[in-house]
Amino acid sequence: QIGSAATLDFHSDAPVTVRSITLQGKENTFLNHATLYAKEGNEYKVVKRILLDRQNAALNVGFVPYAPIAVSLPETTSTDFRLVFDGDADKFKDITLSPNPVVNSYPEKTFQKMWQTPHPFWYDYMWPESPECNDSALVVKSQDVTDITECLSVDGTLTWDAPKGRWIILRTAMLPTGTTNSPASPEATGLEVDKMSEEHVRYHFDAYLGEILKRIPAEDRKTFKIVVEDSYETGGQNWTDKMIPAFKERYGYDPVPYLPALYGIVVNSQDLSDRFLWDVRRLIADLVSYEYVGGLRKVSHEHGLTTWLECYGHWGFPGEFLQYGGQSDEIAGEFWSNGDLGDIENRIASSCGHIYGKRLVWAESFTSGGPDFTRYPGEMKQRGDRFFAEGINATLYHLYIQQPDDRAPGINAPFGNEFNRLNTWFSQLDVFNQYIKRCNYILQQGYYVADVAYFIGEDAPKMTGIRTPEIPRGYSYDYINAEVLLEHAKVRDGRLVLDGGMEYRVLVLPKLRTMRPELLAAIERMVRDGLIVLGPAPERSPSLAGYPGADERVKETAARMWRFGPGETCHAYGKGRIFDDGCSLEEVFAALSMRPDCRIEGENTEVRFIHRTTKQGEVYFLSNQQERKVTFDALFRTDQGAPELWDALTGQIRRLPEFSRRDGVTSIPMELEPYGSAFVVFDRTKEAQH
Repeated sequence: QIGSAATLDFHSDAPVTVRSITLQGKENTFLNHATLYAKEGNEYKVVKRILLDRQNAALNVGFVPYAPIAVSLPETTSTDFRLVFDGDADKFKDITLSPNPVVNSYPEKTFQKMWQTPHPFWYDYMWPESPECNDSALVVKSQDVTDITECLSVDGTLTWDAPKGRWIILRTAMLPTGTTNSPASPEATGLEVDKMSEEHVRYHFDAYLGEILKRIPAEDRKTFKIVVEDSYETGGQNWTDKMIPAFKERYGYDPVPYLPALYGIVVNSQDLSDRFLWDVRRLIADLVSYEYVGGLRKVSHEHGLTTWLECYGHWGFPGEFLQYGGQSDEIAGEFWSNGDLGDIENRIASSCGHIYGKRLVWAESFTSGGPDFTRYPGEMKQRGDRFFAEGINATLYHLYIQQPDDRAPGINAPFGNEFNRLNTWFSQLDVFNQYIKRCNYILQQGYYVADVAYFIGEDAPKMTGIRTPEIPRGYSYDYINAEVLLEHAKVRDGRLVLDGGMEYRVLVLPKLRTMRPELLAAIERMVRDGLIVLGPAPERSPSLAGYPGADERVKETAARMWRFGPGETCHAYGKGRIFDDGCSLEEVFAALSMRPDCRIEGENTEVRFIHRTTKQGEVYFLSNQQERKVTFDALFRTDQGAPELWDALTGQIRRLPEFSRRDGVTSIPMELEPYGSAFVVFDRTKEAQH
């Protein structure tokens, strides 16, 4: 009986070997830890520290709200085990220590439970390797899995002439996750569309937007031009109608013998079960990108519409943010007037826009959760400028509601700022609007200048990237994915060059042991052509496709590429170079003689920048993020063109006569007012004058 005790003891008269523990919660939420101990002699020694996380029962973070917590254990033999909770045990109705193995965290790996807070970070859908079971009799063999679907009648009756032996009959079927669209009026509320099927997305379009198009004559649809996909917040799914043929086509093997792994049953081994589930998650991400986002774009184009997408998902996001956004016509981030929403979303969007060659990177801007009428442009400017410096160049106000009369507070909404005529500063809004418009216009010119492309890896889901090692101040970066590296990248003059026009000097690999052989082969070709790579050598493929040959190909290629001599941290490979995983980017930049693009020299000066290059010259945007005036020297990595200061607040342009140049760097003394900003433009058509 599980009560309120913080410690539970398990005893067996004879020694027993345990390989898993499963904890089934009651229908309530909890966030806690527990530690499992095994008795050795007279002492209890730690077997496993366990995270107990079922803090959110909403369907958009998992379609099995109270899924069990399944933990794979190192094989441990004892007569006595002790489970010690950091709190109490009354949240659980069943706890099982078992000699049978279980696929570690299978509810999470199959999206029964997803990340339960708004921001899943880069590492939040990654799991350590599970200990293997040494007793082969306890592991299901894929060749022993028999598909008896044809023996099941329409009414659910199973008629099967079972071969001799002991069988587990597993019935599995597809059904809706239960997630509904929101917010919507009751008559417009229904189950979410299958995000992995273009067929169902098209049906949904016809039944919703199609009905609107039927009712509005084409000549009257002057403003109905864009289909909007907001940030993804509707949870995951792990199956669709044509999943099995799509799986076979993508990976070259039949998923059916591995279906028991979806329910925690180890098939062949922990490693092979995990590889199968990796393939499932990767296919889900691919289908969400191509069938949902790409499918919606296709049907929208057929009706003369384009798509606009916030290319990430809070809560249960099943996709890969870069690939996901790449399938939309336009992409967007978002930021709020205060708080942390926007801290990762806008770099996510700008990276997607840059690597997929999209000129505009929008942002749902200056959103607020209240209280009403408490925000004003002077306060908002800091946030807007920060995200201009992260690559946003197209502003969408959230929100403007037309008011029928002059009675305050008028018509309002739960979220957004009141950009309407009932606000006290509405008569002066044109000053702010002009500033925003000028910034948008200038930041849409030319191409973003970046030094580093951080590869996000091939794992899915992914809502953001990671910077390891961190980029030094004064340099810029984007996140990049496997699709772009495989299909849209080449090397020219020692730079990673993308079809959309972006260039990078260094490709940084994340600290992962896995990479599929096709991608590694592409990176090898690019290094031979002159690419600079920093990061660890992969050791194997994450996928079950082509196993075990794929692993051997990865090992052979990595052995060729990462062949360092004694004491070496860098070596040439073809025309390129590979830097050891332990190197910092400072060391890489020093070896390449790469100066910072924009170095700010000033005490405690938080100035952010972005650099765009055009046919006419170089454009830098600088933002003072502090509520105090700052004075500093700005050192720009250019020595061509007359430096000018363009003030987007006033529209004034003036020459900067005080500057010095040396070794390809222009140094300019500057000052910015509290939360001030400026464009520094180097116009190559004008001669520099002191």
